[in-house]
Amino acid sequence: MLKIKELIKRQSDYFTVFVLLFWLKTYISYQVEFNLGVTGALQQFILLINPIGLTVLLFSLSLFSKNSKRSQKILFGLSLTATFLLYSNILYYREFSDFLTTTILVGSNNLSGGLIASTIAMMRPWDVIYWLDVGVLAYLLFKSSESHALDKRSTSIRSVKPVLIVGGAFLLGNLFLAEISRPQLLTRTFDRNYIVKYLGINFFTGYDVVQTLKNTQIRALADESDINEVIRFTRENHAEPNPNYFGVAEDRNVIVISLESVQQFLIDFELEDENGEMHEVMPFVNSLFNNESSYSFENFFHQTSQGKSSDAEVLGETSLYGLPQGSAFQSLGSTNTFHAAPNILKETAGYTTAAFHGNVGSFWNRTDTYNAFGYDYFFDSEFYDLSEDRALEYGLKDKLFFHDSVEYLEQLPQPFYTKFVTVTHHFPFPLDEQNSGFPLAQTDDNTVNNFFATANYADQAIEEFFNYLKDSGLYDNSIIMLYGDHYGVSNMRNPHLAPLVGEDAEEWGEFQNAQIQRVPLIMHVPGVDNGQVFDTYSGQVDILPSLMHLLGLETDDYLFMGQDVLSNEHNNEVPLRNGRVITPDYTFISDSIYDTDTGELISETMSEEESSKLYEIRNRAREELTHSDNLLSMDLLRFYTPEPFRNIQKNDYLYTNQLDVLENSPSKDSSLLQKNDGVSTLYLYETDAPELKGAPNALYNSTSQPTQLSD
Repeated sequence: MLKIKELIKRQSDYFTVFVLLFWLKTYISYQVEFNLGVTGALQQFILLINPIGLTVLLFSLSLFSKNSKRSQKILFGLSLTATFLLYSNILYYREFSDFLTTTILVGSNNLSGGLIASTIAMMRPWDVIYWLDVGVLAYLLFKSSESHALDKRSTSIRSVKPVLIVGGAFLLGNLFLAEISRPQLLTRTFDRNYIVKYLGINFFTGYDVVQTLKNTQIRALADESDINEVIRFTRENHAEPNPNYFGVAEDRNVIVISLESVQQFLIDFELEDENGEMHEVMPFVNSLFNNESSYSFENFFHQTSQGKSSDAEVLGETSLYGLPQGSAFQSLGSTNTFHAAPNILKETAGYTTAAFHGNVGSFWNRTDTYNAFGYDYFFDSEFYDLSEDRALEYGLKDKLFFHDSVEYLEQLPQPFYTKFVTVTHHFPFPLDEQNSGFPLAQTDDNTVNNFFATANYADQAIEEFFNYLKDSGLYDNSIIMLYGDHYGVSNMRNPHLAPLVGEDAEEWGEFQNAQIQRVPLIMHVPGVDNGQVFDTYSGQVDILPSLMHLLGLETDDYLFMGQDVLSNEHNNEVPLRNGRVITPDYTFISDSIYDTDTGELISETMSEEESSKLYEIRNRAREELTHSDNLLSMDLLRFYTPEPFRNIQKNDYLYTNQLDVLENSPSKDSSLLQKNDGVSTLYLYETDAPELKGAPNALYNSTSQPTQLSD
């Protein structure tokens, strides 16, 4: 350490060392942590130099201080901030395969114990290398003895100019090479990986801040004329309902279950334990998927991005995509106009609407957004008992969640539209000892190993809930829709998963990452007998128009990006939020085209004319993303009011006071509770949840009898 002190005496020495060390660890992170899709010598060279320009310019701010000691402290602060940003991106990318954006960073109300636990789970022993230089230089700066004191002479302004020239030259050279390799990078990309690959993390962060401010201004300047192109697109995109399915669930209750982190490969999947025995992971959901009363889809893709579960709710309940950066719930939920399923069903068919979620209402700004969506009621963690061992990181355990929700569900006037957001099968997939028992997978990744056990727990919880629906009489008069909200196993972990799903980990690449984004969609209509498993290519944006047509409701007047998946006119082109497009024949990833059936890269052997025609398919699909982004970022729906929304108003009460509103509802006589003469049906709910057995409960215990609730 003393030798290092002797070598680093001058301010310029410190500057050089800070720049070199930050460049080195950034480059290491590019190669080790991020999957940037770098190909060819030019892209490798760009990746090597892209951290240098902005790092030099940013750190050079410290050189303008005339006090040497203060300058070195400023330099240390800049390096510490840049390192924190780099490491935060590393942790975020490990799970989400994406980079942090401004809207995620400022979404402070998303902090919870669950996020803290997820962050710890993402850390690795080798992460010390990203902080080692900061620790060493901090020691040198703040613990230097008098005999090895830093040179107090300041750097002159004149000597800073060469530094600025060098930094500017690297930055301009970087931009020039990026333009050669990827023309119009900043105006036509849907993939943040591109910006980081070509221009670096620091550049991306600054670019994202500018884009966020720009979008704020765009909203302020938007007017009615901006919606005309969107109207044209949605009219052309509309798919007429199939008469074989239109109205088969008319006037029924709607029960939507968001299957947290459930991917399509779990359907009919059996896990081999260490003894060679096979175990069906989700037997009950499998039975629903293959039921003659279910319309199920095996090529259904999640289309979420950074908003994850909240993006899935935007897609499923508004038929719009989430934002390219951050969460629409977080960014726009308190201010935007939405034409969402709760308001639509309430205004067109007299539905009571309610959402159930065993976490805090502020998470993803759900309280404000659900109000904007038109939910009459929102039962969040305030309405559940989350004490002791009843909750995990992201909220109430699923078996307890469904059980405890019955107290409120049975009070809802019918017909009702309800949504249940499950949480137990959530990364990092923890499950306490009293609920364990299903075998763990045998891979070298603990997260993948746990994934199947929590999926099995969620399956059991759903089966218990279905049994209650049948015993209470709600089942036969309902349509129950289950959908996977987003991936559970991230791209980083997919190679560990590969052998379990019949793939070679060594051959796993971007094509496989795209294909495994399938999630289940099950629309279960008790009593119908024309159900089947469809091979239609579709996505979450198609959920709302499909549901409305099953309920016998027309969708012509709404600005939906999706189409009815049961329509004969459905378009099988599926855009993902990152700009990738998947069809039954082709998969478009960046500028590469793969055969969807074989996974073969075919764009390299195509003529320019052939590939050009195929890119038209990709660009047409991406047009949906552009129109959806315009609707949301400009809040264009404030300029478009379908007939049912002419007199619509937000709730004039807080969800915290909703029980009084529910008790005094003029339609309460149609609720299950009142139809049962005020006697709660919770005694019908059978669960093996260990947290409930033998525990005193006003509505439930192991020998519970029917309980009279307030009239």
